Amino acid sequence: MRSLTIAPDRRAELKARHREAILDAADSLIRERGKPQFSVDELAERADVSRRTVFNHFASLDEVIMTTCTRLLSVVVDEFRAATKATPAGDGSLVALFAEITSAVRAIDLPTVVAYLWGVLAEDRESGRSPHALGDVFTRATEQLSIEIADRNPGIDGFEVAILVSSVMNGVAVVSGHWIARTGGTLDESSRVVWDELVDRLVAAIQTGYSGGR
Repeated sequence: MRSLTIAPDRRAELKARHREAILDAADSLIRERGKPQFSVDELAERADVSRRTVFNHFASLDEVIMTTCTRLLSVVVDEFRAATKATPAGDGSLVALFAEITSAVRAIDLPTVVAYLWGVLAEDRESGRSPHALGDVFTRATEQLSIEIADRNPGIDGFEVAILVSSVMNGVAVVSGHWIARTGGTLDESSRVVWDELVDRLVAAIQTGYSGGR
C-alpha cells in the first residue's frame, strides 16, 4: 500500500514556502495600507493559506509583523555588507575603516527603509509596540556586522572595530529618530535632503574621535 506520508524534505520545503508566503503577504498588506492594520483572516487569504497555518508558524499577528521587519533588516544588512565589500580596501587604520563604513551607510537607501519601519513600529496602544523598537531593529545588526568587519580587517583590534561599528549603527538609529521627528517619515526630495544633512552631522560628530588615526 502506498504511503500518504509527506517526505521530511518535502514537508520542510512546504513549511518554508508557507512561512515566506505569510511574510510576503504581511509585507504586501503593510505597503498597501501604510501601517500593519489587517486581521489574521486577511493575512491568511492574501497568503493563500489557512488561519491555522498562520498560527502554526507564528504565535501572534504581532510576531508576524516583527518578523517581517527583521526580514527587511536582513536585506539592509546584506546591502551594507555588499557596499562595504565594494569599497576599496584602506590602509588598515581606523580612519580608513570609518570612511569605508560611512560610505556604505551613504550608499544604502536608508530613508525608504526607515520610513517603512516607522510605519510598522510606531507607537500603537493596541499592539504595545513603541518608537524605541526602531532603535532595537538597528541594534540587532551591530554584533554580526562587527564580527564580519573585524574578520576583514585583522590588523585592527576587534574591540575597536566593535566600538566603531556600534557608534555608527547607533548613530544611524539616532539620525532616524530625528529624521522622523522633522519629516514625519515622508519620502520626498526635501526629506532626503534632511536625511543627508543629519548623516553629515553624524559623521562629523563620530569622526572627531577617530581623526588621529594610527
